Amino acid sequence: MVQNIDYLPKDRPVRVGVVGLSGLAQVIHLPLLVAMEEVELVGICDQEAFKLGKLSDKYDVPGFLDIHNFLKKVPIDVAFICTPTISHLPLALTVLQAGAHVVVEKPVARNLEESIRLVEAAEQYRRCALVAMNLRFRQDVAVLKNFLRAGELGRVWRIRAGWLKCQSAWARSHWLDQPDISGGGVLMDLGLQILDVVNWLMDWPEVKRVVGFTYKNSLNRDVEDTVSTMIEYENKLTLQLECSWGLMTEHNIAYTYFDGMTGSATLNPLVVHKSLQGELVNVSPVKSFGIGELYQASFKAQLSNIIYTLRGETTTGSTAEEAVKTMRLVDLIYRSARESREIFPGDE
Repeated sequence: MVQNIDYLPKDRPVRVGVVGLSGLAQVIHLPLLVAMEEVELVGICDQEAFKLGKLSDKYDVPGFLDIHNFLKKVPIDVAFICTPTISHLPLALTVLQAGAHVVVEKPVARNLEESIRLVEAAEQYRRCALVAMNLRFRQDVAVLKNFLRAGELGRVWRIRAGWLKCQSAWARSHWLDQPDISGGGVLMDLGLQILDVVNWLMDWPEVKRVVGFTYKNSLNRDVEDTVSTMIEYENKLTLQLECSWGLMTEHNIAYTYFDGMTGSATLNPLVVHKSLQGELVNVSPVKSFGIGELYQASFKAQLSNIIYTLRGETTTGSTAEEAVKTMRLVDLIYRSARESREIFPGDE
């Protein structure tokens, strides 16, 4: 976290503005924000006048087509940026220069260079720059974090993770297929979310080497639709990751397996096994989590964490500094795929 931040007072609601009225903003951010006692939604901003007008009326808040006019006329404490990735950095810089904190939807930016510039700006203006990584705030992930922190699995030596979406099972924004706007394909969309949560769970171990492969075979777009990578860390942990937008099957697949010296765990659903007196025992929590419950609860927990972070009450928020670590790993994977070789951090 940036040092010497000017945190928000705790004796009044946090004044929030939302920039970019995407589907996620409409379905998740706006309804949850207005329901929070600690939050006052003070304005919204979008370039589509019709949508802006509808939502301005719905939530009884002023709407603005221009962010500069928005920041000039409405005092805000923090802006949530929910726009295509190409605009994340310029919008975030504008917000920080105006004296407000900023929360950027994932991914933080199109590339490593842009993410570093955001961190530098947050340091300059003594503001928080946070990134919305809601997977961290799933209830099953939080429980697993406690197991790992307590050493219940022993030394974790291998993680296998995948997020594979059916080719015809979902619709995505058209700009995701345009690399100049999105920064990349499925690795930037799904892969970096897994990279973030896995590295966060393992307390950000140092990367030793990376081998990555990207493919455009399923959708034939300008960005990769499938990625496969192997990451070796300095602590001898390995991560095998695969992601796809174009799985040729009827159902989406999402999985994460943790192999430890004295136990193992899986996510989706959460199952934990531990070796006790020579016997393998299921020590999974009794409560089971439904996918819908996990999804909604993760966003609520994420928004609460953001408010606590902005008030200086916690240091566990998903920060832009951590996003830089993830983007550096994404950059290594892309380089490995592009150059058809394993990549070591620091390679020129």
